[in-house]
Amino acid sequence: MKSEESRRKLDFENVRDIVLLSFAVLGLSFIFPAYISTVPRILLINGFPNTLIALLISSELLFLFFLNPIFEYILDITRSAIGRRTPYIISFGVLTSFVLSLLENINHEHPNSTFILTLLVISANFCLYLYSLALFGLIRDKSNESNQTGWVMLRFQAKLWSFVGTVLSFIYCSRSSENSLLPAAGLVLLISSLLAAFFIVEDKKYKVKMSPFEKNEHHFSYEVFKILKKWDLSNTMQTVEISLVISLFYYLETFTAPFTESSGLKYGAGTTFLTLQLTGVTIGYVIKLFTKKNLFSENLRAHDHYLLLLNATIYLLIYITFKSLATSYLLFFVNGLLWGLFLSGRTGMMIPSKAERFIFYFSKEKKETVLISLFVIIFTTVLGAVLDWLGLNAFLPLVIIVTILEFIMAILNNRIRTNEDLAKERGE
Repeated sequence: MKSEESRRKLDFENVRDIVLLSFAVLGLSFIFPAYISTVPRILLINGFPNTLIALLISSELLFLFFLNPIFEYILDITRSAIGRRTPYIISFGVLTSFVLSLLENINHEHPNSTFILTLLVISANFCLYLYSLALFGLIRDKSNESNQTGWVMLRFQAKLWSFVGTVLSFIYCSRSSENSLLPAAGLVLLISSLLAAFFIVEDKKYKVKMSPFEKNEHHFSYEVFKILKKWDLSNTMQTVEISLVISLFYYLETFTAPFTESSGLKYGAGTTFLTLQLTGVTIGYVIKLFTKKNLFSENLRAHDHYLLLLNATIYLLIYITFKSLATSYLLFFVNGLLWGLFLSGRTGMMIPSKAERFIFYFSKEKKETVLISLFVIIFTTVLGAVLDWLGLNAFLPLVIIVTILEFIMAILNNRIRTNEDLAKERGE
């Protein structure tokens, strides 16, 4: 009887944790479209060059690249009365919300405060980095404590509500007639983080001092530069390809809104473009799930890199017909549909957005995460520099160039894989 009661209690706790963690991921995802719709505009208005804007927006990846081994170790050995992840979720959930609201207030009250704005954007990205690290660390802990069914449910629900949070935020941003988006999005993040922190109970072993045996289990090793020295050509090619895809989405999110406004389109048009693209991705992804075993779909997936050229063609059409809102809306939707249907599998990204957290914070492939972070920083910064050189009107042509580069990388990567398979067959 007691075992039955304890099992029911455990099931209730698992369901409660899944709901709270899913809402926390939704709150985290909700912040990014508002961030992307607001921060680049603020920086451009205050005279920041595109190179610096691209670097500041992606600065979270700098922390992920250089500091991840250090902070992962610190979070793992932390012990407190409320657990090892919870203190960081509370602290950096509150700080993220506060810094983002302060950033917008400083822009309104003290325009042209270049140094303060730079400091606030870096601080916001640092807080988002540590909050994400703590939250996904808690998700990983709860996954390890759950049975197989609970682990699958938690991972699925977290990904699902991360996607829902991004979609809802894009819809909110595209329909808002005000430039002030960060306080409301920060409030959603604050509420979701506090609910997760106060109602999720961590394991008792994280609330007491570490035993000598536990200390021996945790070893600090800073392997970032060792990873950079040991590049494997085939794996690096695949990593570069994935990084180009992620860079394209970062670049699109950062500069679509400023480009649309500089082209004389109405406020919110750029965010609407991204919303429709994400809607297309959603529909394409759902269709792909239902046609996973379809022979036609399998044949297309084997050659999906050729669709990158079609993607570039769509961007070219968008550039030609940009003043026609209806046509641009349709083309962004079709472009998203292609990504969701055929190309999302190349990266493992469910959300083509800065809101995608899983590929960086939930991946077991630490080496790949480090390299992807590095390449995305390099690519987005270079794209920003080229945009400074050519002007904001070169935004969509640059997107086309990046897409063609992805196509070339995909072909090279496929050739390397084919050669490796042939070598293995000959060896056998």
